[in-house]
Amino acid sequence: MAIPPRSLAIIEGEFQRLKGIKEICFDEDIIAFLQDAQATLKYKGIYNLRGPFKRSLIHYAAMGDCAELLLYLLQDGTATDDLDQNKRTPLSWAAQYSALRAVKLLLDNGVEVNSMDDMYTTPLSWLIEAGRGPNQAATMTYLRKNGATRRGTTRASIKRKVTQAFPWGVL
Repeated sequence: MAIPPRSLAIIEGEFQRLKGIKEICFDEDIIAFLQDAQATLKYKGIYNLRGPFKRSLIHYAAMGDCAELLLYLLQDGTATDDLDQNKRTPLSWAAQYSALRAVKLLLDNGVEVNSMDDMYTTPLSWLIEAGRGPNQAATMTYLRKNGATRRGTTRASIKRKVTQAFPWGVL
């Protein structure tokens, strides 16, 4: 899919913003992945490449609240429920970073609002526990308005699940 020059300029800015995120800017592998994805986008169009931690471009677009890039990925048929190595969805990353526009786009495209990762943590839980950014309250309100819950999120809840699975004890 060809991207119009105006949209491409916006996406270029979104990639720069992504590279400035604290958890990204100090990780050479992620920076290299994003540079490759950016170059591929310029010359070949939209591809949902997979990078470090089995995160794909849609995970990073959601994390960085990259609305324009996210729109093109969604139009191209990228799976909104794509899972990384910890079974986290793009919505989980968008919630953690209080990326309100990304949360709205993903929910508008039918993602599961209460998807759980391998630690039984929902997107709302990530927002509450690790969320950051100026849109935190608005993102929380929007998620809750769309049915988000914190089920299975506390350490006590996780410990209960582990204890039920391994009654003889592993901790």
